[in-house]
Amino acid sequence: MNRVLLGRSFRDSWLLMTSCALLSLGFTWLRVWVASHIKVDAFIKFFSEGLQIFQGLLPVPIEDLASPLGRVAFSFEEFGLLMLLGLWTVTRATDCLAGRIGAGTMEMLLAQPVRRLTLVTTHTAVTLIGVLLMAAASWLGVKLGLEFSRYEDPPAWRQLAPAAVNFACLGVFITGAATLISALVRSRSQAVGLVIGFYVVELTLMIVGRLNDRFEWMNRLTILSVYEPTLLTIGIHRDPAAFWPLFWQYNGCLLGLGCGALAASAAIFCNRDVPAPL
Repeated sequence: MNRVLLGRSFRDSWLLMTSCALLSLGFTWLRVWVASHIKVDAFIKFFSEGLQIFQGLLPVPIEDLASPLGRVAFSFEEFGLLMLLGLWTVTRATDCLAGRIGAGTMEMLLAQPVRRLTLVTTHTAVTLIGVLLMAAASWLGVKLGLEFSRYEDPPAWRQLAPAAVNFACLGVFITGAATLISALVRSRSQAVGLVIGFYVVELTLMIVGRLNDRFEWMNRLTILSVYEPTLLTIGIHRDPAAFWPLFWQYNGCLLGLGCGALAASAAIFCNRDVPAPL
């Protein structure tokens, strides 16, 4: 039964998974290529003189961000790549429970000789495979981008591994958080709305905390404070002894919270009454 459910879940999602992976590869490839054509001096002057107020939003000082390694690593913080990750994880995770309940398919599935836990784990397994595939595709896109770019001192492809790992761990967290919300509501639209609301609150806390020193404590309340692919990549390259512990701490936090949310989702679903479809 597990193999049947895995196969069905994969057949339902392979097109979206493949599309997101290919778009991730193409996006990072193009992003790295474009970044290689940026005039560094003009870039630093533009931010130093014209946009000083926004420098607090940058993950690293502008001089580090303008370096070849910084420009490439920042690809993992671009909105386009994060939007693709959110599209895959939120679409899949909200469909895991709330989507099936709202569509009326959950009642039919539970009428079969299958455990509730199996329904959650098989669906989530395919979602996490997609997350890993997107992270690998993004990393491969970086490699292709470096091959076709012209940096004065191009970074090695393997130096971007910390950014790709941090990206994958963020995907695990989003999957867990969205699945947990899906287990608490009865319709997919409610789940998606709550996930978007959660992200807006987290983003607001991060922006306010970084722009105003008096509210710096707000930045520590957001999960986005442990998603720092650029900082981790540059830090591990320059001072491995100081930044490897931070690498494990940040990714351990994302993985721990994501897995904890998935466990809570399974526990809630296994012990709740399934409402009639809307």
